[in-house]
Amino acid sequence: MFDDLIFTIRRISTGQKIVAALLGLNLLSLAALYSSLHQAGEFAMPSLFYKQIAWIIVSWVVLFFTSRMNYRFLYFLGYILYGLGLILLVIVEVAGRTSLGAKRWLDIGGLNFQPSELVKIAIIALLAKFFAESRERGVARGFFFPLILVLFAAGLIFKQPDLGTGLVILMLFWIMGFSSGVRRWLFVLFLVLGIGACPVVWKHLKDYQKKRIVVFINPNVDPLGAGYTIIQSKIAIGSGKLAGKGFLSGTQNQFNFLPERHTDFIFTVIAEEWGFLGSLFLLILYWIILDAVLAQSRRLEDLYAKMLCVGIATLFFLHVFINIGMTLSILPVVGIPLLLLSYGGTHVLATFFLIGVFFNIMGTDR
Repeated sequence: MFDDLIFTIRRISTGQKIVAALLGLNLLSLAALYSSLHQAGEFAMPSLFYKQIAWIIVSWVVLFFTSRMNYRFLYFLGYILYGLGLILLVIVEVAGRTSLGAKRWLDIGGLNFQPSELVKIAIIALLAKFFAESRERGVARGFFFPLILVLFAAGLIFKQPDLGTGLVILMLFWIMGFSSGVRRWLFVLFLVLGIGACPVVWKHLKDYQKKRIVVFINPNVDPLGAGYTIIQSKIAIGSGKLAGKGFLSGTQNQFNFLPERHTDFIFTVIAEEWGFLGSLFLLILYWIILDAVLAQSRRLEDLYAKMLCVGIATLFFLHVFINIGMTLSILPVVGIPLLLLSYGGTHVLATFFLIGVFFNIMGTDR
C-alpha cells in the first residue's frame, strides 16, 4: 500500500505538484489570516481578509499569463523593471504611506503597492543576465557593475527603512554570483568586507532596529518593549505542542497578546493552532516548490534560465528561512513576510509572477 502511494506521487508531474502546493499555501494563508483577524471571538477586520482573497485571485491570473510568455522577455525587460522600481522607490520616499515608522507603500486606488517587490524581480532578472554572461565579461561588467546596481537599490530600500528587504537583495547578489561559479574569490571578499562593515552599518541603523538586534541576543532586556513580540511569539509556538490547540483556539492569538500576527508573525498562528504537525506540513509545501525549482536548474543548459531558477529559489528560501527564524528568535526581527502566507498583496503577486516564469522555463526545456 505504501509502495503504491509512492508510485502515485512519482507519477504526478512537477507542475501539478507545484499547483497543489500553491493551493495548499493559499488555503493555509486564508485560514491563518481569518484566525489572526479575530479578537476574543470577533472578526475584527474582515476587509483585510477579502482583500487578500482578491489579491490571490489576481495572482493566479498573473501566473496563467506569465507562464505563457517566453521567460526571455525578462532578459530584455530587466533594465526597464529596474528603472521603474527605482522611480517608484523615490516616489515612496516623497509621497508614500507610512506605517509603524516605515514608508514602504504607495496608495493606488485604495490598494497598497510595495515597489520593493518589483525591485526584487528586476534584480533577479538583471543578475541572471550578468552572471550568465560573466564568462564573456571582464571583472568590471561581470562583478562591479551589477554590484553597483544592487547597492543603489538596496540603499533606497534601507532608507525606507526596510532592513530585511535590503539584506535579501544583497544576499541575492551573493548567492547567485557565488553559485555561478565564476570569480568566487570576489564574492568571498565581498562577504568578508560586508562583515567588516557591520560596525559602520550599526551607526546608521534606526533606534528600533538596534533594539531588535539587542533583544535578539536577550529578549528579556526589554520584555515589555522591543522584546515583547519575540517573547509572545515563542510562547505561542511552544504552546502549540504536537497537534496544536485547534482552529480559532490559540490563546496568544485570540486574546491579542501577539502584535503583527497577520503579517510578519503569521507563522506563530499556524504553530499555535496546528502545532508541530501543521508547521511540518507547511514546510513540506515549501520544500515541494523549492525542490522543483532547484532540480530544474540542475537540468538546464541555458545559463540565463539556470540563473533565473537559482534567483527564484534563493528568494523563496530567504523569505521562509528568515521569517520563521525570526519568529523562533534564532534570527533578529527584520520585517520579512512569510512566503505566500503573510497578509500583503504585492508580495503574493510578485511570487506568483516568478512561479509563472519558472513554469515557462520548465515548459520550454521539454
